[in-house]
Amino acid sequence: RFHEMKQTVKYGSSLSFPSEATSVDSWLDAIGLEKYKAAFQGFEVQDLRTLTNSRLRELIPADGPRKRWQLARKELGFNLPESSTEPKLKFNSTSSLYINSTISVPCIDEIIFCVSIVIHDRVDEGEQQALVSGRDVANIFPMFDVKQKPLFHQVDTSSEAGIFQTIKSIYAIAKFSPECLVISLLYIERLRSITGILLLTSNWQPILLAAMVVAQKVWDDSSLLNVDFTMICSAYTLKDINSLEKRFLELLEFNVSITASLYASYYFELRTLCEKSERPFTLKPLGDEERRRLEQRSLAFKDELHQQRRWRSGPADVVSR
Repeated sequence: RFHEMKQTVKYGSSLSFPSEATSVDSWLDAIGLEKYKAAFQGFEVQDLRTLTNSRLRELIPADGPRKRWQLARKELGFNLPESSTEPKLKFNSTSSLYINSTISVPCIDEIIFCVSIVIHDRVDEGEQQALVSGRDVANIFPMFDVKQKPLFHQVDTSSEAGIFQTIKSIYAIAKFSPECLVISLLYIERLRSITGILLLTSNWQPILLAAMVVAQKVWDDSSLLNVDFTMICSAYTLKDINSLEKRFLELLEFNVSITASLYASYYFELRTLCEKSERPFTLKPLGDEERRRLEQRSLAFKDELHQQRRWRSGPADVVSR
């Protein structure tokens, strides 16, 4: 029966992978990697939890099967050892958002679509939790309250289409690398994990803007200046952008470093979401050189922020360039 299901479900879809395993051999059979049984001889199911990426490359040298193995392991509920303290990216929406786009490399509309769905889920979760708690949670982090300064007028901030349009409007002018959208989402999830902040209709726009400002500085060689974002979001002055970014970094504890494996976990979750929605996801995974570059640049930026924090008045002296 599982063999039949594998024929109808697209590669990479979590629906094709079991959520439980009684033995490594039977699990490899179920995920279509039976040819690697010999490599995993002697392994117990719990050993899959602590298997590192470097060791996995030795056991499964080919990129395609190795990525399939990693996606399947996530369905068992095992976190990657390298990012065990980071929040896992999960999504619940069955989107009705329609995008009319042609396939390019990469197709930015599809990437924005995926990020929009995740943010919409987070906002739904946040509004429900705020309603249950009965507290005015927006006042806990007033610097992110968008009521006085919305990024864009006449945008429904509670809908998937409104979130999509907001991100698309920023990207259409900023033109930063598509990878910055993945990194932005990663920073937002890290912020939620560290601070417990709820994404709400009243705050997700400034939080997203701050994440984008930081992400493109970490990834892009020729990043935008903070003053450039005042032309994209005219309601915000340079002082507003600097203050927003400074507070965002403080709440992140200046931890902007990203491991290649952590980026990959977010990338594949987004790709799987797109595949479930029967949409193409043409953004390519990072190559070896790009993975090294991401880790080196993000760690260097983190170190720079900490150094400026110790010796100057604050990170805005560096990041508001």
